[in-house]
Amino acid sequence: MMPRFRIDGPQLVPEDRHGPSALSGRAGTYALMPTSPDLLVFSRTPAEGGSIPTPRVVMSGDASGFPLSDLIAFLSQSRWSGVIRVSSPGGERSVTFREGEVRGASSDDPSDRLGEVLVRLGYVERAQVETALREHPPSKVGRALVEKGLLQAHDLFKCVTHQVSEIFHAIVLCREGSFFLVDQPVDEKTGHIIQLSTQSLLMDSIRKIDELAHFRKRIPHGRLYVARKRPSDGKLEEDEDRVLAMLDGRRTILELGHAARLSEFDITKVVFRLLEGGFASVMDKPLMVPAAAAPTPVPRPQTPSAATPSSPPARAAAPVVDPRPVARVFNFIFREIRDEVAKQGMDREFIAAANAALSGQALSSSPVLEGLAFAADGSLPEPKLIEGFERHRAQLGSEPLASFKQALSDVMFFLLFQAGELLESRADEDLARRVKELLATLEAP
Repeated sequence: MMPRFRIDGPQLVPEDRHGPSALSGRAGTYALMPTSPDLLVFSRTPAEGGSIPTPRVVMSGDASGFPLSDLIAFLSQSRWSGVIRVSSPGGERSVTFREGEVRGASSDDPSDRLGEVLVRLGYVERAQVETALREHPPSKVGRALVEKGLLQAHDLFKCVTHQVSEIFHAIVLCREGSFFLVDQPVDEKTGHIIQLSTQSLLMDSIRKIDELAHFRKRIPHGRLYVARKRPSDGKLEEDEDRVLAMLDGRRTILELGHAARLSEFDITKVVFRLLEGGFASVMDKPLMVPAAAAPTPVPRPQTPSAATPSSPPARAAAPVVDPRPVARVFNFIFREIRDEVAKQGMDREFIAAANAALSGQALSSSPVLEGLAFAADGSLPEPKLIEGFERHRAQLGSEPLASFKQALSDVMFFLLFQAGELLESRADEDLARRVKELLATLEAP
């Protein structure tokens, strides 16, 4: 526990017995540096240097002084490991980094709890979460819901990823308070094991900040009610069609997001597009008359034309790449993970959960994984995997092999996430080390 002090007039008074001992070895003259109201920064003059063991704060500052996204970008580029903690009027949040990538997040804001995320996205009912919390600690609520058959394993993975992303986004959005960079060993068993690309999260957060500011010009908040003005014209996106069919003038934007399993940002974006297209309107109060029956979405035209994305301009021939070494390394990793789980006698359930996630395209949107399933030994059928890569190469962007690796990496982290819920700490750490060594072979020249 950190020692606490209270400013009482001109005096700095310790609130606990740890206070005086925390100042031992700090004798000298100190200057009080000007900073935000939430920080007191003392600097010894003249400086004497030295260091203390970890965990220790190696940087702190005023969150309003400069964008935290710049600091996070630096941490990512320098492959830093540790924790960034941000204290603001909205609560305290932290993100854990390992070698520059996001490995977890925490928050004392009740809305950021996993149970709240599960309810907000519509995967379980609040009563089910409350029952699970009475029987299990908060850190086990997700696994408890899976074991009761109330939640699919891949949906839990999706919600944990969403939870971490939202906490990360809230930190990037923070414009007041203080931040602390804490140099400490990363304990990967403190919560769910995931890995998210810091650069991708940063780009997504910055995009969301800009977009949300644009949406708020027409949608000041999520408590507005939405009514349908006209039916679909067959040209809407899938989510837009789905939400339009739900509009009855008696649900708020936030309630629509719950029903459609969309985050507040995503449902706000969908409603904004419907407003812009003249398909919907918003109001402060709900409609008091029964809504008209939901319109049947107009089928999308199937005939390609020169103006549709189905007829892209001709491209130069893609460079020759060989996906087979990548497929073999990842299959070896998949088998390693399955074999470790098999020692616990849980391999059948493990493979079944993985196949359910694959069939529902919950792990990756990459077309190369369509129609695939894990074999009993934990591997994916290599011929079909390679065939899918070749068939969809044009859809994988300018670097198809990198996209192929990313898709298999998404699958790998889901399997590690699942295994982490089943294995003892030592076995899990051992597995993570072996996986890291195998991945390193893909980077070797």
